[in-house]
Amino acid sequence: MNKKNFVSFAAGLAVMGVVWAGVSGVQSYRGQSTGRLGQRYDEIEEKIDKIDKLISSYYLNPEDIDLDKLEQGIYAGYVAGLEEDYTTYYTPEEFASVMESTSGKYSGIGAYVSQNMSTGLITIVKPFEGGPAAEAGIQKDDILYAVEGEEVSGEDLNMVVAKLKGEEGTSVQVTIYRASEDKYIDVEVTRAVVDVPTVSYRMLEDQIGYIQISEFGEVTAEQFSAAAEDLEAQGAQSFIFDLRDNGGGLLDSVCDILDTVLPKELLVYTEDKDGNREEEWALDDDRIDVPMAVLVNGNTASASEIFTGALKDYDEAEIIGTTTFGKGIVQSIIPLSDGSAVKLTSAKYYTPSGVCIHGTGIEPDKVVEYDREAEEDNQLRAAMDYLNGEAK
Repeated sequence: MNKKNFVSFAAGLAVMGVVWAGVSGVQSYRGQSTGRLGQRYDEIEEKIDKIDKLISSYYLNPEDIDLDKLEQGIYAGYVAGLEEDYTTYYTPEEFASVMESTSGKYSGIGAYVSQNMSTGLITIVKPFEGGPAAEAGIQKDDILYAVEGEEVSGEDLNMVVAKLKGEEGTSVQVTIYRASEDKYIDVEVTRAVVDVPTVSYRMLEDQIGYIQISEFGEVTAEQFSAAAEDLEAQGAQSFIFDLRDNGGGLLDSVCDILDTVLPKELLVYTEDKDGNREEEWALDDDRIDVPMAVLVNGNTASASEIFTGALKDYDEAEIIGTTTFGKGIVQSIIPLSDGSAVKLTSAKYYTPSGVCIHGTGIEPDKVVEYDREAEEDNQLRAAMDYLNGEAK
């Protein structure tokens, strides 16, 4: 879309993140299928050959042709024909970048981004404190309009993240739209190696431990355990888990964390197109056993909803905020032999009570709309008031 349309589109958005949201894991491809197209392969091959000859005969700039890109475009176009928001083909380079993004360290601009799946708009959720994006003046809620002059609205989020990453010390130009000022800003950001702080925490008043989880990556469970242990050592008697604007992450990660706050119970289960069911259970009864509250909003999605749904089903925490996004489907990333991969929606997931929240989300126990004009975080205050009431 052009900038004029973009401005009207962007007004008053509630953004949503889906970076690796609810991925069940990387699977291996065993090539058991004979293919969906069957006998049509001969026709397709013939048509591609005709198109190739037309390019050879008529294309004005043959010296600019990159055969590798033409080939990758065939695969990407085929997968795009499914017209499914969460299904994507990754080139070898893109797949390597996606895998790196969950490892906890990479070279990039240092910010969490999220994407509204209805509009395709990408928003800066949180620049890392002291990171390149923050140092360059990029702010929370800025909308990422373009990278290196190319509009990124509607592109697969993982691919956009790959464009933002690069060698340490190199620069990338981004264009952001800042709704509060109603203007576009071009920003040059120097990439740096950043540790992904997926968990932040602090002790609040009245011995309430506060833990914010930004995403569920490979390092998150370890960071969560360290945060919880430190807060318990400081005397925490209750916990608030803040999952607002958390677009999800890895299934293994969220289940590892749930294992620390729930007894030996069913955490979540998935069902594929054939009805095959896989269950995830807490391993033992060793757990944090204190009053708990979970903060959620419309950007709380997928793996975050698995966390929220399990605690809600077992009545182990008060859910406070606004209705969650409603992403109850699982993606599997399947590597191919040449280093590329395909991300496919492969299953639905269900909370322990058998509810699939896809398209509906999770209703909080206590609905509290976020008040941007308030002097303090009114949703956080509601959680603190709840826990203080529980302690009495």
